[in-house]
Amino acid sequence: MWPTSRSVPEEAPEPPTPTDDVADTGEIASGRLGTGQLNKPPVPAPPSRPGLQRNAMPSGLAAAAGPGQGRLKQQPRQLQNPASTDSLSLVQLRRIVAEVNRAEPVAYDFVYSDMGPHAEEIDEWFVYQFWQWVRLNAAQKAFEWHWNHESDGLHSWDDASHDTRAKFIQAAIAGVQSNDAALRSASIGKIVYLVLGRWGDTAMPTATVQGSRSIASIPQLQAIKAGVECLASLEGFPVLWEALRNCFELHWSGDIHQQASQQEAQDELMNLMTIMYIAIQETLNDPEDMWLPYKALLDLNPSLVDFMLTATSKLRWDEQNSMPLTQIFLLFWKTILLVFGGTQDLAKIKVALSETRGCLNKETITASPLDYHVFRQEITSKYPAYVPPQPLIPLEDEITSILPPIPNHSVRSNGSNGAVANPAQSQTCGASILNQPVHIATPAPSPPPSPGVGGKAGKKQNYQTNQNFPFMYPPLDATSNSAGGKGMAGIDDAVVSRRWEGSDIPASILEAGELFSTRVRMTRATRQMWEERERFLRYERGWTEDDVDDDEIEGLDLNELTLEEREVLKEMKAEERATRHQHESELEVDYGPHPDNLSERDKQRLVAVERFYKESLPHLQSLVIVLLRPILVNVTAIVAQQAGQMPNGMAGRGANPGLNGSSSGPRPPEVPGQIAAQEEPEPSPEEVDAARTREITSKAMTGILVLLLKWLRISHVLKFEYLTQLLLDSNYIPLVLKLFAHQDVQQVVDSKMDRVENSFFQFCNLRSKFKDKTDSDLENDAEEGGCAEDAHKTGQQQSSSDNDSENEAVPPPIRRKRSSAKDDEQEKEEDEDEGEASDDQASTRPEVDELGYPVNLLPAEPITDFSPRNFFSLINYLRVLQKICKNKSHRNLLLVQYKSSNILRKSLRVPQPELRLYTLKLFKNQVPYCGRKWRQSNMRVITAVYLHCRPELRDEWLAGSDVDAEVDSALPLEQALRSLTHWLNVRRYPDKIAPDIRTAMREEQDFFSRELERADVGWGEEGDGSEIDHVEGWA
Repeated sequence: MWPTSRSVPEEAPEPPTPTDDVADTGEIASGRLGTGQLNKPPVPAPPSRPGLQRNAMPSGLAAAAGPGQGRLKQQPRQLQNPASTDSLSLVQLRRIVAEVNRAEPVAYDFVYSDMGPHAEEIDEWFVYQFWQWVRLNAAQKAFEWHWNHESDGLHSWDDASHDTRAKFIQAAIAGVQSNDAALRSASIGKIVYLVLGRWGDTAMPTATVQGSRSIASIPQLQAIKAGVECLASLEGFPVLWEALRNCFELHWSGDIHQQASQQEAQDELMNLMTIMYIAIQETLNDPEDMWLPYKALLDLNPSLVDFMLTATSKLRWDEQNSMPLTQIFLLFWKTILLVFGGTQDLAKIKVALSETRGCLNKETITASPLDYHVFRQEITSKYPAYVPPQPLIPLEDEITSILPPIPNHSVRSNGSNGAVANPAQSQTCGASILNQPVHIATPAPSPPPSPGVGGKAGKKQNYQTNQNFPFMYPPLDATSNSAGGKGMAGIDDAVVSRRWEGSDIPASILEAGELFSTRVRMTRATRQMWEERERFLRYERGWTEDDVDDDEIEGLDLNELTLEEREVLKEMKAEERATRHQHESELEVDYGPHPDNLSERDKQRLVAVERFYKESLPHLQSLVIVLLRPILVNVTAIVAQQAGQMPNGMAGRGANPGLNGSSSGPRPPEVPGQIAAQEEPEPSPEEVDAARTREITSKAMTGILVLLLKWLRISHVLKFEYLTQLLLDSNYIPLVLKLFAHQDVQQVVDSKMDRVENSFFQFCNLRSKFKDKTDSDLENDAEEGGCAEDAHKTGQQQSSSDNDSENEAVPPPIRRKRSSAKDDEQEKEEDEDEGEASDDQASTRPEVDELGYPVNLLPAEPITDFSPRNFFSLINYLRVLQKICKNKSHRNLLLVQYKSSNILRKSLRVPQPELRLYTLKLFKNQVPYCGRKWRQSNMRVITAVYLHCRPELRDEWLAGSDVDAEVDSALPLEQALRSLTHWLNVRRYPDKIAPDIRTAMREEQDFFSRELERADVGWGEEGDGSEIDHVEGWA
């Protein structure tokens, strides 16, 4: 907006009106035409445009010295506008700064981490069942009886010498290897009591950790740590690990069902798993101080994580459900954290494996090499004279001609689809990928589609340039100096003796190319995908890494060889084959471009991940099926619970919370006094235990999936893609969406299935010699002949409680006269107060809208009475779903097909940053494939995506230019990615792949043999060539 006529001096003449044509050079003229291009000293710089504010008068034009601009005078002071009235005062500025820097209120006292608090993780290992306490009582009695027998009851464990205690534990470790079932069971029980902290001597209810949800006592936790260290120092973990593996083998063989006592075998398995779990959990809690157990656990053979993978995958065939599924999940989850590492270890390895040093600043908006390639093709199609900077990956343009692309050419696709581009002629949907030749084309999208017939666009509006024309700025050469149409620019060139040299590219295009090229970052995943693609293309053309020319001898005729020479040649080939096989059997680990940045422990982690993937290939499908079973169990339980509520009407928030916060529909309006009438009875202990077990199983299952996906991606991106393909084929997407559709997320968060009175540490406190003197303890003292006065008081309390319980069962008395209206109003008010108090928690729970703004007042202090376990599971569900669908058009279309936006919208109303972030990321994935009507009705969600999701330099997710092309190429891209992943598995791990697939690929690769057969060319006699045909490297 320029000043009005009053702001311009009267003596300033109007600029001359050009009468001739002016050549469009793509730059904006400033001042006089052509003067902005001068670099000579006499020519002044063009005047700068004054900074103006909206709805404000200009303060004057700055005068520029030099010829041609001397008539521009400075405005008189009396014409200057007075001080603006909308300026900020110091108080207002401080208030704004305080508002910006103010931390947002936290609704829930929850921080997402790999594990929960140490005491809570120990408590979650134990279930609320009677046989659990019987097993622990047996372990305590075995320890105490053997200790009293060894020490003759003269001194306690703490008073005994170190040698005495070490001798006692060594005897127990030796007893674990015994063939006598009774001795082995007692020895295992003694070690269980040791690693659980000897609760009879250490549990103190008054010495708990402040601010913790658990009632674990500090002395017991210290005793647990000491017991694990004692086992590690006496080398007991290898013996216990072998006993646990033998116990698993016994269950897998089916011999356990033929034994007389199956319960003893179950108790032995649970005791051994308890020892290993407590040892791993204690090591994870303090790995630096527990370096000795840490090293001992890592040195176990076979590896913890490899064997637990096998144990978990074999649950697929456990039809009788005799194995403790939840405990196996928990142990497998903690072994992954121990052997591979957690989030902090992942972050350190990412920095060490970075392709470019010092480029991990998350504040910088970056682009991938494929996005830059798409940008280069679009720019060069419009500005052919512009040569942008070269990309990091040597990609070739699909179309190098200046002519429009042919009609049947593949249209442009988004560069975020990965390094595997759309094949030119892909197979149909129903065809198999493995039974057809796979051609992975150059991973470069095509340029924009050709213009319409006759250069006409479909619906061209006024003042809108047709973007389909490829030559907006045609190239210029030396003949352009004699071309007409320069206008005033030609006059200016003649004045300054300037020749028209080459083409003039708009400054904005030059800036865009420079900015884009400097922001390109080569990631580890892109580099690995590109290298595997190049290997596949070489393999497809008949060249393999096994093809060597060292054995070629000129002038050698096989027919002239004697029998002894053929035997020597055969032995040489056999030795070469054995050497090559030994080389292939070695693990192929990618340490990145800078291996020196990795520590020895980080290299061990990468080797462990590589070995894990190699061993897991035959079992990975079964592992995925087993891990997804808890989702189906939860959905089934919720549907069954909703079906049971239908005859009783729609239940409100007081529905049975024992089924993961299920919701049978929209909540009814809150009427005072109505909630109390709709409340259902408290769930039984069996229902509480079943719901708690499902929650813990979901927590462990989601933790396993997230960690495996992260570590496999760090190792190799195609390993990560293979696991996501298995999850997709196992219906992870519909299962999770169905789970979120049948439950209320807020109710799941508010669900509290932990009962302190049934917890493990409460069991320990009740059986400790330091237990407090509660009412129940006084009753026990009275029965044992304690204080008579206390017994009398206890009897009175018990009789009063019995009377109260009896009175509760008696119906209310029948009134002999009608109550007055005043009494009825008073009773009604009391009922209303009770209803409001019961519904106070439901009405005050925090809730936000799509943008994150509070719908109601957030609590002054963070809420602590909720379920962190369910928060962890819900976030992990969304994280896995995001990893499966990110940059995958085919999978995002499945989200749109399942109408996931309506299901995921409920998660946006929970004020938890991580839960909202991954929900918004899932929305961002599917927005390009939603219609305009959906976008108009969900603009608040789209705004939240812009506010909270990290942007990219080429962020076209909202206004995709060619969505139809991406939809058409979605399935071929998915098929090409699966083919490349399968080829990697066959190439690297041939012994883990089915033999028939290896034979089929070898036959397909045998190109030269087929050509020789067609040409009727043999190797001499039939018998002579039979020995050579089977030698690898010739075929």
